[in-house]
Amino acid sequence: MKIVERRVMSVVLVSISVLLLYYYQHDKLANYLKDRFHIYVLLGGLVAMTMGVFSFLTAGIEGDCDHDHGDDEDEGCETHEHASDMNPFVGLAIVLMPIFCSLKWTTHEISDARQDALSEIDVSSADFAFNQLPPFTIETLDKAKTKAPDGAYQLNIFELFFTAGDTVQEKVVNGLYVETEAKLRNEPTRNTNGKRMRLFRLMMNCCAADAQAVPMTIEFDGDTPDFAHNSWVRVAGIMSYEREGGVVYPLLKVKRIEEIPVPAGEWSEGMTK
Repeated sequence: MKIVERRVMSVVLVSISVLLLYYYQHDKLANYLKDRFHIYVLLGGLVAMTMGVFSFLTAGIEGDCDHDHGDDEDEGCETHEHASDMNPFVGLAIVLMPIFCSLKWTTHEISDARQDALSEIDVSSADFAFNQLPPFTIETLDKAKTKAPDGAYQLNIFELFFTAGDTVQEKVVNGLYVETEAKLRNEPTRNTNGKRMRLFRLMMNCCAADAQAVPMTIEFDGDTPDFAHNSWVRVAGIMSYEREGGVVYPLLKVKRIEEIPVPAGEWSEGMTK
């Protein structure tokens, strides 16, 4: 029974290894972990595989149990009971069932409720002190950024958001005609005239569990468009900033907006790679 138990537990370890190695080669891993942490998934999978295979192959080899049997030399380790409290096949089922269910039914998505909870929070660029933009000028933008056919500078929402509160970058971007792509929802705050909506994208620091929403308010001259909640949009307008309670918020005054498919390299939840 000892050999069976050891080999079953080895299968458990190999199963965990297979799961880690499967996710390491899968493009969905980027939705859960930042790229710099992927190597640890690979190393963990390889170590678990090595230990599992070694344990399986050596399950029948008995070693010294290190018990002190005193003067009774006839009493061997075989007289001791080393059985575990759990049936090894129960342990195998406990591990394999969640693995099977997660692979079959996980949608690799963040729920709308979770996205709403994150994206409705007003945040300041100062809350993301680790994200500092290098200095740039309008000449830098001309060299580094492409433009839409109507002349809008194409910048992502992170670049626009992190200019808020940086007086140097604000002077460059304020009044600039820009285009960006993000997810769209209603504006839950600072919307007294009802003509505002909110763009946002989710950003990971290390893993999906610590995802934060980077938001930006957009304002329309007329009625707000009737797009689906959390749909992806491409929007262009004039950049501006507003100050409230000591916080600087970026504000885009919309000139045009259109619904778009999920951009290449993104997934429906808007998680950044």
